[in-house]
Amino acid sequence: MSFSDLILRMYCLSPFRFTATKCGHRTKRTGKLSAFGLTVICRSPMNTDGSVDYCHDCLGSMTIQCVWCGEPILVGDPITLYTPAIALFAPVDEWCIPKHAVIYRKEHPVQLVGCLRMSCADSSADRAGFWLPGEDGKGRVLRVQTALEAILNAPVSSIMLVRDTHDFA
Repeated sequence: MSFSDLILRMYCLSPFRFTATKCGHRTKRTGKLSAFGLTVICRSPMNTDGSVDYCHDCLGSMTIQCVWCGEPILVGDPITLYTPAIALFAPVDEWCIPKHAVIYRKEHPVQLVGCLRMSCADSSADRAGFWLPGEDGKGRVLRVQTALEAILNAPVSSIMLVRDTHDFA
């Protein structure tokens, strides 16, 4: 067992528990989050008063599946908002949206939430937001400008350097 595994194990076995402020469940700061066959160890961010917002089970229930590849999108993950090509030409009732799809925009053209994995997204420049907890206990999209939108909205022609697609800035 490596040193980092030992430290992680100590965090997971810690007797220190919090009552999550938004869901009300007892939880540890570090624990397992499971959804759609994926299990990860995650660490909840602390609020300024030393509390956490959600337990790991509630965060797991906010996990969604990418509309294109079906892989899990966890709270905090960057997302894309793509429009299927057929949606540009045919009404929604003429094509099938997968049952697991999360629809960001319902009006024409429809926008669906997808992941930013290299095997799925065209490029990391397509990052259009992040999947975050919603006030209703369900996830929501935090929309940010894509790299192309930022360049087109710049007052002077320029290039854009993206340091980290997981960075909210």
